Amino acid sequence: MMTKKTLSMLLALVMTLCLGVTAFAEDYTATAKGFGGDVTVTLTIEDGKLTNVQAEGPDETAGIGTMAIEQLPGAMVERNSVEVDAVASATVTSTAVLAAAADALGQSGVTLEAAQQAAPAEKESVKPAFENPDVIVIGAGFSGMNAALEAAENGAKVYLIDKNNAMGGSIRFAGGTTSAAGAKMQIAAGVEDSPENFQADIVRMGGGTNVEELTRKHTECAAAAIDWLDSLGADFGDREPKMSSSYDAFNVPREYRVQGGGNAMVELVKPLIEQHVEKGDIALLLETEVADIIVEDGAVKGVVLTDGSEYRAAATILATGGYGHNEELLHRYNYKNVLTMSPSFVTGDGYKFAEKAGAIFNNMDYLPAYPGGVPVGGFDVSCTASVQYPGVIWVDNTGSRMVKELGSLDSERKAAYAGAPENLVYMILTQQMKDTQDPILSVGGGFSGKPDEGWAYFDELLASGNCVYKGETLEELAQNAGIDAAGLAATVEAYNGYVQAGEDKEFGRAADTLAKLEGPFYAIKTCPYVMLTKGGPLMNPDAQTLNADHEPIPGLYQCGELTGGANVGGSANIGGLANTSCIVWGKIAGANAAAYALGK
Repeated sequence: MMTKKTLSMLLALVMTLCLGVTAFAEDYTATAKGFGGDVTVTLTIEDGKLTNVQAEGPDETAGIGTMAIEQLPGAMVERNSVEVDAVASATVTSTAVLAAAADALGQSGVTLEAAQQAAPAEKESVKPAFENPDVIVIGAGFSGMNAALEAAENGAKVYLIDKNNAMGGSIRFAGGTTSAAGAKMQIAAGVEDSPENFQADIVRMGGGTNVEELTRKHTECAAAAIDWLDSLGADFGDREPKMSSSYDAFNVPREYRVQGGGNAMVELVKPLIEQHVEKGDIALLLETEVADIIVEDGAVKGVVLTDGSEYRAAATILATGGYGHNEELLHRYNYKNVLTMSPSFVTGDGYKFAEKAGAIFNNMDYLPAYPGGVPVGGFDVSCTASVQYPGVIWVDNTGSRMVKELGSLDSERKAAYAGAPENLVYMILTQQMKDTQDPILSVGGGFSGKPDEGWAYFDELLASGNCVYKGETLEELAQNAGIDAAGLAATVEAYNGYVQAGEDKEFGRAADTLAKLEGPFYAIKTCPYVMLTKGGPLMNPDAQTLNADHEPIPGLYQCGELTGGANVGGSANIGGLANTSCIVWGKIAGANAAAYALGK
């Protein structure tokens, strides 16, 4: 039977052939998983050419993922091709746009002939609005924005440099949590608190692994940071301080959440930067990459760009973010196998610069990794396995259990990965679980609540032998997954005995979480994944980077994720510490760098 769509296409074709009218345009739409959710792309094709491309991704991160949404469609039309370069700072969203576009093109059955492109023009050297800056800030994320702003307000001429084409950086992915003792909102709520009490909480929660003088400085300045955000019009919702959202709670309510998350905080500060740009005391140099720093006689004197240009200044501030998208550094300091959710631009540039200047590094092994990453391919996280999945057990490649799988402490699960050979953990489940429960795997922004879709991806990985394995028997499963067969058999036999007895004698797992393991069996290979890093160059309370003698490196300051959240907060993940730190240490670095540069 002829469909309505087919009939309309035939009629349009007849009109084209008989009457000589313009060829008809047809739309083709497809969807792919982005960072935050679905990304939908619609291609309009007319006479073998892309005449229009529309991309939508309402859940993609503003200022990061949205750049791919905005930029890639135009590039596709210009090239008459869906094969265009991704936006470097928006890798996940770019991949989704490109995948959806390719799918839509496949639906059309049209072969596009890419437009002839002229050779790319050589990029001109950056020409700042003024010469001879006093302070150079490398990185225009939230901490760098605050550093540049504070330096300018203290009388310095500032270059604010970033390799991306927009300000904001990683905080655009953050949820907006902040924390402080003595903020006006906390006082209004009648909560008694103090910086000393806040510091005691941090020391307790981080097990004393923090640097005391840095923690003291942070807790003394945090309230002013939140009050400042409040004065700019930040929406704190009900304005009531909350207990910590971390696994270990504060002893009093002192946590606040900015509605709209990190994006909202960026948008509050962005106009202030732009005002100083118009005033002529900040030169904003986006899409400008620093290749190196200039070190002379032990002092930092400026930067060298990738095009060879040199910019000199009395003070340089490193605000380059962490190293969450740098495999070499993650392997060096933490895990042999690890995935990342850090944006692609978080490459640890500042660590290289600090090392050249002679910095000493601290707490680099404190990494807030998350369990359950599935290494299906590539370095970026594209698939995770639920760590609270009913009935499963976790084993290493020797077949041994190493953790109370469905326990309440995430720290125990992280420790299991740290102690497992190759940092690999295998989740063992059964056919019965697969037949009766929701999917154990989540992909991209997660499934839409349709179990069939999740298990379909599970089966796809199984068929390709990529991280998902099956065995009718434990021996067959062990052989397919690369697990020691004798060890796995002994572990399952002991565990099934615990199930029958109603008591996990090895790890004390609750009886109602125990389920007998009977074949057929499945195994999922998993490893840790990271969102941010915590270690970094050691600094003093003036945000000066320190050398191996714990002396300040002349002309070098730091702020943001690069400073090492663990140096302030220790090994724990403490609610609101990182976001607040961008303001606290950005302002400290900016003010002191300006004073140094101006001889004050």
